[in-house]
Amino acid sequence: MKKTLIFSIMLAVLQGGPVSKTTFGFDSATLKELLSGVGEWNSMRSEQPSRNINLDKATLEDATLVNADLHNASMVNTRLNGATLNGADFRNAKLFSASLKRTDLKQTDLSGANLRGADLKNSYAKEAKFINADLTGTDFRYANLEGADLTGAVLENALFFDANLSAADLRGVNLTGAKMLGQATLLNARISNNTILPTGKRATPLWASLNGARFSKETERAPAVMKYEPLPSPAISGNATESDPEPVTTDRASETLLMEDVTAWNTLRKQNPGMETQLQDENLDDAGLKGADMKKLDMTSSTMNGAKLDQADFSDSDLSSTSWKRASLIETVFRNANLQGADFNRAFMKKADLSGANLTGAQLRETRLQEADLKNSNLSKTNLYDTDLTKADLRGADLTGANLLYTILNNALISAETITPSGEKATTGWAVLKGAKFVREK
Repeated sequence: MKKTLIFSIMLAVLQGGPVSKTTFGFDSATLKELLSGVGEWNSMRSEQPSRNINLDKATLEDATLVNADLHNASMVNTRLNGATLNGADFRNAKLFSASLKRTDLKQTDLSGANLRGADLKNSYAKEAKFINADLTGTDFRYANLEGADLTGAVLENALFFDANLSAADLRGVNLTGAKMLGQATLLNARISNNTILPTGKRATPLWASLNGARFSKETERAPAVMKYEPLPSPAISGNATESDPEPVTTDRASETLLMEDVTAWNTLRKQNPGMETQLQDENLDDAGLKGADMKKLDMTSSTMNGAKLDQADFSDSDLSSTSWKRASLIETVFRNANLQGADFNRAFMKKADLSGANLTGAQLRETRLQEADLKNSNLSKTNLYDTDLTKADLRGADLTGANLLYTILNNALISAETITPSGEKATTGWAVLKGAKFVREK
């Protein structure tokens, strides 16, 4: 998504051969080498051209890496805010969801790089190269891209508020769905009939003229798109059988959710039910993962603020200390999930299934839970201030110590097994006072 797309599942830690479990993170020795000096680093890259460079989730904020050779490097979710990267080589690098806010990228080469969901707000990328790069959903707000070469790049759904694209080469770029391009500066930018506008239509001389850009006529080509091959089935080797596959540890598997390819991710999980996945402390803010199969995952301390996770299934997952502020969770399933200490402030959770979930100490301030299923859930010490529980099912729910100040319980279902904030079982009178319906269960 940053963003969006925010998220990687399994990365191969060792090159050449499967391992039983992998974690998503950088190689500390590699990071130390990089920070020891660009000269020695570049010499190493020349001497070991096939070496796998894993800097996923590394923190390189304010680092000085002028002219560093990072081509083909994996830098998923890497934090490069404030770094000086002028003249660096990031050709074909994987920078999904990387954060490059306020980064100096003058004459940096990012050709062929995958920057889906990356955050380049306030970056200085004058004369940088993004040729054929994947910039889907990338945030370019306030960025300086003067004279940058973006020919053939995919910029679908990218953000351009107050971006400077003066004299930038936008021939053949795909801007379908791009936002706030009208607020960007396009003076003398190069546009052609192969430039696809946010509307999905081809640019015209009139459009270029109205935006102060220069138009040129080219041989018409199909719009630039990024194609990703379906995930391969896991390899079977040795005495393994199809019923006992080896764990999936390929880089292709690691890219699936980050690219928001929910269909491929769900297929991967279905084909590999024993796949071990670690997603603790992940940043999935603003991710679009509608309908994703997230059952039985450990996602403790991860953030999903502003994410679109409608109809996703988090059943039986450990989601303690997670954050879901302003997330869209319509019909999302959290059945029997551990949500202790989770923050759902102002989330939209209409018809969500939280039956049997442990929400002890959770924050649900101003959350919209109309028609949600909270049967037999643990809501003790939960903050339900100004929460809308209209028509929610609270039969058997434990509300001991919960804050119900200004909570809306119109037509919510209450039973004798519902425990009120005082620790007492609910009664018909208590339900009536709250505007709820008391249901007598057999």
